[in-house]
Amino acid sequence: MYEDEFLQIVDKIISNRKFLKLKDEKHHHNSNRYKHMLDVSYKTYKYCKKKNLDYISATRAAVMHDFYFDTDFEKKGKKILKHYEIAIENAKKLGNLSEKEENIIASHMFPVGGKLPKYKESIVVDVIDDIVSTKERLNGDFSKVRFAIKLGVILILGIFR
Repeated sequence: MYEDEFLQIVDKIISNRKFLKLKDEKHHHNSNRYKHMLDVSYKTYKYCKKKNLDYISATRAAVMHDFYFDTDFEKKGKKILKHYEIAIENAKKLGNLSEKEENIIASHMFPVGGKLPKYKESIVVDVIDDIVSTKERLNGDFSKVRFAIKLGVILILGIFR
């Protein structure tokens, strides 16, 4: 299912003992956090590679963008919109993060939460995460996604009249 190059980029991360525990963390009602991050990172890999962007940094950051556990909020008193801080802390435990990778993780919920995206790859991960999250919330029914997009456009146009 996944390309060999993609697996080489993420292998040390997704096979990490702590990271594997994310399979037990429910995410967006119908998924788990491990699968969610794998889906986001694979779509990021494919898009960034096709567009000649830094697909390695984008893929690495995307696979760690939600690297937190629900118990982290209880321990650290963090709010959900600040979960990127915990994800960055956990990601750094797996190895060095570049400035770009850190920004990708920190800005993956922009403009709702997080930091301002500084790189094209940050924007790519933000958008792909939104698409994958919406799909998960709607049980993979893309007709609902198309409807939600159309409704959003109608509402936005109505606001700016």
